[in-house]
Amino acid sequence: MNGVPVARLFGIEIRLHLSWIFIIAIITVTVGGRLGSLEQSTDGSLAWVIGAVAALGFLGTVVAHELAHALVSRRAGMPIEGITVHFIGSPATVDVRAATPRSEAAIALAGPLTSLVLGVVLIAIAFVGFASEIAALRIVGDVLFIIGALDIVLAGVSIVPAFPLDGGRVVRAIVWARTGSEIRGARSAGRVGRVVGWILVSVGLAVILAGETVDGLMIGLIGWFLGASARSVDRWLLLDGLIKGVRVGEAMEPTLETISPQLTLDTFAGQVLDGTLGPALPVVRDDILVGLVGALQLRGVPQREWPSTRTADVMIDVADLPPPLGPDESLSDGLERLRASRLDGLPVLDNSGLRGVLTRRSIAVALRARADLRGVTL
Repeated sequence: MNGVPVARLFGIEIRLHLSWIFIIAIITVTVGGRLGSLEQSTDGSLAWVIGAVAALGFLGTVVAHELAHALVSRRAGMPIEGITVHFIGSPATVDVRAATPRSEAAIALAGPLTSLVLGVVLIAIAFVGFASEIAALRIVGDVLFIIGALDIVLAGVSIVPAFPLDGGRVVRAIVWARTGSEIRGARSAGRVGRVVGWILVSVGLAVILAGETVDGLMIGLIGWFLGASARSVDRWLLLDGLIKGVRVGEAMEPTLETISPQLTLDTFAGQVLDGTLGPALPVVRDDILVGLVGALQLRGVPQREWPSTRTADVMIDVADLPPPLGPDESLSDGLERLRASRLDGLPVLDNSGLRGVLTRRSIAVALRARADLRGVTL
């Protein structure tokens, strides 16, 4: 999961995409300039501070938008460990798998409805501030009005029927419900997303030709983003077709390397990080799995400390690992659990003991081999 972790709410990790640096700066400048022109008594530095507060307030409402998605997803039985907040909310990734069309629609609509309600409430409070004769309350009202208006815009943009926005997920749910095929729903959502993307690119070009260069560029970039994201649906459908029928045992690391918990990192860390060994190694004591160590844990230790650091000091203890995978489980389930774990690999066990480790690298190799057999390009 990309982004910078900033908080944890309801057991869900909140991460911010780096694009928020620019969004906060833009809102700060816009609100600060607006306050400076509307409230002549407002000190210039105070206007910038209020602008920054407004930007952070809007960020808080976008987090609420994303939390609404996550909480409804959890209620529908989908494990949600974290969310990443993007500049127009987190685009709905194509590999989020709701169990039913009804759940898909409910998850998609939760965010826009939350933003809409927040926007209406904030604007209503803002008008109370506008009616006041106290300058400070008018300033608060102005800030709340801007945040509320941005929330209503966010609700409107996110419900546009273009995948991967929330509106695209609604399209997927509708087609899925009518046809009984999630794949056909995803394909239709991607097709609509591409059309909407090209329309917005065309509108952006028209606006640029009309002399509004900045607005035109913004519209065109949004259209390009939607079109590019919608095209990812085709890739997802291809990968989904390749992964069907594959078992975890067919895609795990073929050569099982194990290490002792007493080994110091300098004996193997370099080989893990340069790809010579697998990206995740099982830690075994007396033929019993006691933990797992991967590139993520190794990167957290400075190289100068490798000779004095034992594997046991950095490994993920077996008690803290997700339930082990079985070699006969479907690869699609294994991939979902690997993604949810955010580890470099997961151990694969059966009644005879440790069989291997499922990693992203091993999955990619297996899918590439299947693609070559079918004559398709990944």
